[in-house]
Parts: sequence; C-alpha cells; structure tokens
Amino acid sequence: MKLAKENMRFDELNLEIQANSPYNDGWTQQFYKDELKKVKAKKKEPKIHAKRAEIAEYNPDALFADGFDDAICGFDAAGCCAIYDYTACLNILHEDMTPEEAHEYMEFNVVSAYVGDFTPIFMHAILPAPHDCM
Repeated sequence: MKLAKENMRFDELNLEIQANSPYNDGWTQQFYKDELKKVKAKKKEPKIHAKRAEIAEYNPDALFADGFDDAICGFDAAGCCAIYDYTACLNILHEDMTPEEAHEYMEFNVVSAYVGDFTPIFMHAILPAPHDCM
C-alpha cells in the first residue's frame, strides 16, 4: 500500500514537471495540466467505506448514518437496509462526548430519525450468557 502511494505521488510530481516545463510546447503543457487536474480531483474524491459500498451494491437507495461506517454490521434481508451496532455507534460518539451526551444524541438524533423507506436499523446485540455456550 505504501509503495502504491509513493508511485501515485511520483506520477503526480512528473505531471507537475511536464505541465510547467518550458521545453514543452503549449499543447503538450496543456495536456499535462489537464491530466494533473484529473489526478488532483481524484485525490479529493471521498473514499467510500467497504461495508457501505457492499450494501449499496444490493440497494443503491440504501440510506446511511454519516460518521458511523465503522459500526455497520450488515444489512437486513428484506430491504437491504444498513444495520448498525448500537454499542459501536455509542463508542464512536464517546470520542467527542460524555457517555450521557452520547446516549442522548444517539436516541434523539440518530435512532429516532426516520429519513425514508431505507432508513438504517440500529440493533442491540445479545451476547450469549456463559451457560448458553455449552
């Protein structure tokens, strides 16, 4: 991965040099400037989380809760709505909030929000009791 990033950076630098080289004619300089713009625009494109992309393959209209991609644990079989682990969402909020603030925010601003037919689902995982594991 590191090598790929270094190669991309090298390619960008090469385009930068070619676009500004006094030895290239106007058309060639413009070509490299256009290519450089494409590379820079692609770098600015937001990266889509792998789980979000997988759900979108099954349901392009699926809705997602912004900022909680790491808490996605699957999707439902009927409507292909994203399913989030409630506890994982709280843990994400705990980075910037107290536990009480995180719980209140989660309940009133995230879980209670209905945003359409494919509103995300927030589940509470039931962990097996020690005696259930036998």
